[in-house]
Amino acid sequence: MIAALLFLLAAFARVDLVDETFDIPASDWRYVPRPLTQEPAMVDCVFQSNRPDAQVRLVLVSHADLSAWRVGRDHEEIAATPAGPRGTLRTSVHDADTYVAIENRALQPVRVRLRVFLEQPRVRYLSRGRQLAVIVISFGVFFAIVSFSARKLLKAIRK
Repeated sequence: MIAALLFLLAAFARVDLVDETFDIPASDWRYVPRPLTQEPAMVDCVFQSNRPDAQVRLVLVSHADLSAWRVGRDHEEIAATPAGPRGTLRTSVHDADTYVAIENRALQPVRVRLRVFLEQPRVRYLSRGRQLAVIVISFGVFFAIVSFSARKLLKAIRK
C-alpha cells in the first residue's frame, strides 16, 4: 500500500506557477495575465488575505469570459471559491486558455497572497526504434503461438 502511494506521488510533477501578492481595491478584481497551462493538469490554488473580514474569492475563467468580464459583460466561470478571507481551489484544467482571477467583494481594499501549483503527469514516450521493436516482437510472438497451436490442432484432428 505504501509503495503504491509513493508510486502515485512520484508519477506527478508539481510546479509552482504563481506566488504573488495582489493589492485589490474595494469591489474590484485582478487576474494573473498568463494562462495556467498549455496541457491538461490538476490545478491547486491557495489564497490568503491580510484582513480577517475580507470577502475575496478566486475564479477560474476562459480567455473569452475574461475578456467579457473586463468590459463589464456577463461571464461564465469554470470554478470558483466561496467569498472569504482565505480559501483553496483544486480542480482539473483541460483548456489551454484558463486564467485565474481574484475578486474583492468587500468595501475595503485588501492585499491577497495567491499561490498556484500545477500537477502534471509525467508521460514518457518510446523512441521510434523501440516502438518498432515492440511491434515486431509482439507480432513474432503472436504468430509463433498461432503456428504452434495450429500444428497441435492439426495433429489432433488427423488422429
